[in-house]
Formats: sequence, structure tokens, C-alpha cells
Amino acid sequence: MAARRAAGAALLLLCAGLDAACTRGKAEEPPPPPQPAARPAPAVDPELAAWRAGRLPPLEGQGTPVPGGEVVVQMYADPPSLNTIVDNDWWGSRITHHLVYQALVGIDAYDDPRYRFQPELAESWTLSEDKLTYTFHLRKDVRFHDGQPFGAKDVIATYEKVLDETTKAAHLRSHLEELESFRAIDEHTVEFVWKKPYFMALDDPFAQVPIQPAHVIAKLTGAEYNQAATNPLNRAPVGTGPFAFVEWKTDQRVVYRRNEDYWGRKAYLDRLVFRIVKDPTVGPLLAEKGELDVVTSTLSEAWVKMEERPALRENFHRSLFHDATYNWIGWNLARPTFQDRRVRLALTMLIDRERFRKSVLHDLVLPTTCHFYYRSAACDPAVVQPPYDPVAAVKLLEEAGWRDTDGDGVRERDGVRFAFSFMISASSVTTERLATLMKESFARAGIEMSIQKVEWAAFSKRLREHEFDACTLAWGAGPRVDPAQVWHSSSTEGGSNFISFSNPEADALIEAGRVEFDEERRDAIFRKLQHLLHEEQPYTWLWVPARRTLIHRRIHGVKANLAFWQFADWWVEPQAEPPAPAQE
Repeated sequence: MAARRAAGAALLLLCAGLDAACTRGKAEEPPPPPQPAARPAPAVDPELAAWRAGRLPPLEGQGTPVPGGEVVVQMYADPPSLNTIVDNDWWGSRITHHLVYQALVGIDAYDDPRYRFQPELAESWTLSEDKLTYTFHLRKDVRFHDGQPFGAKDVIATYEKVLDETTKAAHLRSHLEELESFRAIDEHTVEFVWKKPYFMALDDPFAQVPIQPAHVIAKLTGAEYNQAATNPLNRAPVGTGPFAFVEWKTDQRVVYRRNEDYWGRKAYLDRLVFRIVKDPTVGPLLAEKGELDVVTSTLSEAWVKMEERPALRENFHRSLFHDATYNWIGWNLARPTFQDRRVRLALTMLIDRERFRKSVLHDLVLPTTCHFYYRSAACDPAVVQPPYDPVAAVKLLEEAGWRDTDGDGVRERDGVRFAFSFMISASSVTTERLATLMKESFARAGIEMSIQKVEWAAFSKRLREHEFDACTLAWGAGPRVDPAQVWHSSSTEGGSNFISFSNPEADALIEAGRVEFDEERRDAIFRKLQHLLHEEQPYTWLWVPARRTLIHRRIHGVKANLAFWQFADWWVEPQAEPPAPAQE
């Protein structure tokens, strides 16, 4: 956008110069009458400009925190449980991790884009020279919300449950496959030994495993641990975090209170209420009525027209934040049609991604070409998306041997028509509009594409079994991600390499990056991987979606980040009235 504006400004200056050159040769003619000076564009109020752009006020200017008050936050799905060891649920993790439950380590939520680690239940840790042994020294001043003291026994009991094959913790066990052993050295020291070095060892294995009380879980069998009927933690978590669980009313709300015995700096809010509002059109309406402080789901159409709603404009800040997530189109390389990179590049160049981003997504997303967090040093910003260029795309198809030899409007090669199906989620209206655009564009280039709308359960099954031609999805991750899950050839079976991408150079880069602990050298390796993937185009990279949030102006201490909202840092103005209580 900035480059386009600069080009437009240069063009206007050039035209003015040409006009001046022409008038110099006509001195005998009377000078033209003076024209009224153009009115300068009205200045835009900086606060209004920030509101339109979705920029929150800087933390430094939000005042001095005071304790007290309640905040009501929209949650647009009811989680299956509040135990993320048995249920890998997005909302479940967002409202429990580092809030009610804590892990051995955390990440600095305000350290964008690096998000370095910081102590949590472990006040310090060491890593052996061979990068295999982590020794964690636990805090000695921590108690669970039920008053019981925290110690090494709780860490051991938690990891035993994660590694128990009879528990539903497969999503966490996958991060611990290379764990050789673990043990308690004493009451406040634990040791984990890995089979081989792994740069992500502190991320998922130690920052994402919620430590639970041994006095509740150690006596449970795996089957008992899985079930809410026998494991009270599944609906009523007991952790060590700054907020303690109060109640959960299904399809209504989850309520927390401030943990008055918290080992660290106490949260400012007295209560935190997560109200379940599933319809994205309802959240802004409830906010206008004063029943929600935070709206976490708004449609893009509602976002761009929000200035017309004075109650939202006057009472709420807007936050537009781009997460470590990206949307993509995948070409199944197991299909002969997509095995030539010229064909994949041509397909990318036939999709007018910029027009779609601006017309359908209202320019609220960011173009991307990278598998990693777009602001991280693992992404090279110099790599840009291939342009929308149907003429060049057709030339590539011709070079790859795809020609319309029988004049029926569809290209063939070796007697095979260029026809394939595009699998999309049945519930996504936006994806259907993208598929329609693709179908029309491909048809003009002599490619026949059909659209297959598939329910999610069948969609994911076909992904795992590689039973599709092309599909579209989104990947979401944290500030660091191991690319092996998606891009290593070994992940074709059992991993997430659904499109069967296999490239020895990519495998070598991934393996080198996984054991590189120096951040700068690892980022350099992953940038090479990005260049290779860009060259090969196994995906058509689309965009980084935006998290669109409304936050009441009475709330302070708010800053958007990858680690979700830091509710323990929020505070409300003492004179402000809270919203009306959620209806039963």
C-alpha cells in the first residue's frame, strides 16, 4: 500500500512538470486567470486514526493500576473441558494456561517478536553442554488454589499422566517422543533427559504442559483421569496461577476470582468472567448494551462499518492484531498434475490474491510467503508473493506441456485433461468465495476445477489419507515452530505433510535447524527453507488473518500479543460502572 501511494505521488509530479514545459512556448497568450488554491485535506484526529487502524493506546500512557472490578470477555465456543491435557482445545488453553494453571516456564508476552522464555513455576533452569539434560529448580513459595503446597511431586505426577498411553494426551505426548527420562532430584528440583538435542524443548514440552496437583491426579488411572465423572479437574481446575476457578455453567459462562495467595504479583481484577456468545453478530450488540467488556469475534464486514455505531466508537478501543497464523492452498504432489513446479507457480499466478484480500477481506489481512511467525527473523521480508499474471501463467502451462489440442477449452497433456477438485470446508463462506474466484480464473486459462464442500470430520480424514487434489486451510503456531511437522518428508505418513512434499534439501535444512540452539544461526537456516519453499510453490501462500477485538475503554493495562490477553495485568477505572451481569 505504501509503495503504491508513493508511485501515485510521483506520477502526479511528472504530469505537473509536463504542463509547465508546454506553457513556456506560448508567451504571447495572456496568462490564465488565477485558480483558487486547493483546500488541504482535513486533519484526522490521531485518536480516531488509531481507532480506525485498530491500534491500542501504548501501555505507558494507560495510567497507574488499581485493584478491583470485574471484566466480562466474550468466548465464542464452550470448551469440551478445562483440562487441556485431555482436550486440546483453543479456548480451553486460552482461559487456563498461565492464568489458572502454570507451567515450568512461560514466555515474555510483551517481547515481540522473539517471545523469550521466563521463569514460571521453575525459578531457574540449566541445560547441559550436550544439550540433553534440563534441570529445573522449582519455586518454594507456591501453593495450589486448594491450599496444598506445590513441589516436584506435582511435576512428576503431571508428566506421568501426559506419558500414560491410556490418557487422552496424545497431542502433548507427540512433543515428548524424544524424552529419555525424567525424575525428581529432591522436593524442589526435577531433571529431564532427552535422547537428542531439540531447539523446541522449552516450548511445547515445558511451556505448554499445565502442572496439576499430585494429590488429585496421582491416584487416578488413565481412564479415570480422562473422564469428568472421576477427574474433578476436567470441569473445575485447581492450579497455581493468578486466577482461581469459581464456576462453569455450560453454554453460559466460566468465572474466575483473583488468587489472593498468589506467589507473584497479584492480579488487579477481582473477577474475570468468560461469557459464551457463539454468534459473531451478537457480540457487538451485547457490547453496545453494556453486557460485554471484550468482544473477541467480529465479522470483517461489521469491523469496517463499525464507525457508524456510536456506542462502539465512543466506548471501545479496537485491536487489530495479526497472529502467528497463515492461510494457504495446498497442491497434492502425489498427484501427477501438480508434480511440475511450473504448474504450481502458474496456478498461484492465476489467483488474484490482492483483489480478494481487498474486496472480500477488506484489506484487514497481510500477504505472506512464510511458514513461520511473519514478524520473526525466520522470515525474510524480501520474499514476496508471485504476482497475479495470467499471461505469464499460461506461458508456464504451455512450457509444462499443457495445451488445448482439441479445442474444447480445456488443456491436455499426454491425453489427460487438466481437471481437478478443490476441497474446502463446508462451513466457510469466505473459502467458498475464494474457490469461486479460482474456478472462474482457472477456466479462462483452460483448467477445469470443481469445488468439493466437505464437513470437517471427513475433511480431516481425507487430509490424513491424502485423498484430495487440492485444498485450503490455515496453520497456527506460536513465536517458534518446528517445520518438520509440515514439511519434512517423514511427516507424509502420520504427520501434517498432507500434500506429500518431499525434498532432500528441505529435509537437511529442517534437521539442521532442529538441533541448532543459536537463534541467529537457526533463523538463517529457516530463511533458506523459506526461499526453497517459495521457489517450489507446494503451497500458494495467501495471508495472515487478523484477530479483531473490541475492548472497553474502562479497561487498562492492555497490549495485544501472540500469547493472548494478559488478564492478570488488566485493571479497570474504579469509578466506572461494570456491565450488566450475564443473563442466566
